[in-house]
Amino acid sequence: MAFNPRSWMPWSGSDSSTPPPPPSSSSSSPIPPPSGPSPPPSTLPEPTRLRRQLTLLLGGTTFLALSIALTRRTIHRRKLSLVPKYYHPNNRPPTNPPNGALDALEALNLATLNTLSFGMTLVGGGMFAMDVCSLQELRERVHAGMGGKDAAAREAEEEFEEWLASVLARKERKEEVRRMVEREMKEAREKGEGKSGE
Repeated sequence: MAFNPRSWMPWSGSDSSTPPPPPSSSSSSPIPPPSGPSPPPSTLPEPTRLRRQLTLLLGGTTFLALSIALTRRTIHRRKLSLVPKYYHPNNRPPTNPPNGALDALEALNLATLNTLSFGMTLVGGGMFAMDVCSLQELRERVHAGMGGKDAAAREAEEEFEEWLASVLARKERKEEVRRMVEREMKEAREKGEGKSGE
């Protein structure tokens, strides 16, 4: 029996630890395939799926370990550069004064590197835990999970459309009132100019 690393996960979907019984040689008729949900045609064989998922997870973990080592080395080097040399007088400025702009740029680079490596590890772990191999597969799974919520989604969408229509109607009424006020003010100014001209 082959080792299956997913056999211990409750959310893996199917119990592949028990192999199907071998076909009996006494019957001459072909055995029909087992009924049940068939996997979608876009799925890959199990070793390929596992390799893809673990590649991102292990790559992210390695990248995270390297970025942490680089960060520790940089911090250690920075601390050592602040210590004066043995014969350097302590009342004089350091030989290599700190540069704020370069320090900030280096800190930004290290923070970006650490964040990206942590994100890569997080995405790889999520792909492995949810048994997802590609973005298309994730879309299909989310769409299938939302299948029971179609009526509620349509109702929410209709409610949003009604709200949006009422907001736009209020806006049109406000613009109409503003135009009427401007027209009346313009007429009042014209009447005022006509009376002052007489």
